[in-house]
Amino acid sequence: MQTRFITVFFFGTLLATGAARAQDVMDGQRIARTWCSGCHKVDAREQKVGNDAVPSFSSIAQLNSTTAMSLAAFLSTSHGRMPDYSLSRIEIQNVSAYILSLRKAR
Repeated sequence: MQTRFITVFFFGTLLATGAARAQDVMDGQRIARTWCSGCHKVDAREQKVGNDAVPSFSSIAQLNSTTAMSLAAFLSTSHGRMPDYSLSRIEIQNVSAYILSLRKAR
């Protein structure tokens, strides 16, 4: 009986973690559409190109240097070429998760 409980608990935890991760990506996409789409193409399905002088989120995701840590560092630092939206730590994690979700399998 105890083994069954542990198994159910383990798989339930995995499902809950997956659901939370999916929501983070969706929230990151929402934030990106709200704050970033004026310059960046944030969604491959968009017809709008954004600004040709800035990379799309999809192209950012394909860079070897793009990691959750590098995105967090970039998004939490003010840059002269990018508006400072002062995203919260959670918002940065969500936008980073969204960008990383665009990475194509290599």
